[in-house]
Amino acid sequence: MNTLDNKICIVTGSTSGIGLVTAKELAKMGATTVLVARDEARGKAALQEVIHYSKNMNVDLLICDFSSQSSIVAFTDEIKRKYSRLDILVNNAGMMSHNRIETDAGIELTFAVNHLGYFLATHLLLDMLTNTPSSRIINVASDLHFSGKIDVNNLMHTHDYNGFSAYSDSKLANLLFTYKLAKYLQGTSTTINAVHPGVIETKFSVEDRNSNRTFPMGRLTPEQGAQAQIYLSISSEVQGVSGKYFNQMQMEKSSSMSYDEELADTLWQKCLELTGLSSTYETCNPRYARNEDPIGFYCSDKL
Repeated sequence: MNTLDNKICIVTGSTSGIGLVTAKELAKMGATTVLVARDEARGKAALQEVIHYSKNMNVDLLICDFSSQSSIVAFTDEIKRKYSRLDILVNNAGMMSHNRIETDAGIELTFAVNHLGYFLATHLLLDMLTNTPSSRIINVASDLHFSGKIDVNNLMHTHDYNGFSAYSDSKLANLLFTYKLAKYLQGTSTTINAVHPGVIETKFSVEDRNSNRTFPMGRLTPEQGAQAQIYLSISSEVQGVSGKYFNQMQMEKSSSMSYDEELADTLWQKCLELTGLSSTYETCNPRYARNEDPIGFYCSDKL
């Protein structure tokens, strides 16, 4: 019996780089593996590659543009329609842009994809995750978060935009989110951790979606870099470990700002507003107000 037989895994950003390698390895271990791609043609090519490599026919492809909240809602709805459990969610989709670009909703693109995408998708799938024993959420972050600074009054980098700074800030936001959600998940068997996979030699991007320019960067191969998120997905060594930051496969302290609980609370509230999720647990789940439910559940005007 393979390690992940009967498990359901989602890997976002799985058409190339460490996302594709992660999907291939999870599928090879027997998991029903859901690839999530922005581009359908690239997604279909990745689907065939994963099936060929893993010899596992239980591989699915769903299309989602993580810059679009309506696309994320449609994607999570489809997951809930097709599957009854969710064992592993790897939030891997990400990008970096030299130029300041806004989504159709007026949200700066890097923040929309790299952080709000994690935030919204995870919340909309949280009921499936918490109803699945020992489920795991892995947020792919970066050691560049050490350079990040969160200005909750300028999350959109409206002035003096710098692509490197916007990316670093989004990765710091990932950590603030990871640590805060870990606290809400206490009392459940669902864990959430963040990982810096290393600096990878991939086409991940310093990408400009208007010009389609990409610039290779890094030192590790995708096969080497993917080992960290595979480790967090399957290793018995981290069973029950939650709310931690891993530099590759080593647990480490993250930046001092990433542990700022007041900042995490304020950012969380801003993200609730930006995604249309209810700002209070009590509205949708009165049990939370009575401390009977450690998580609660969100309502959304997008559902």
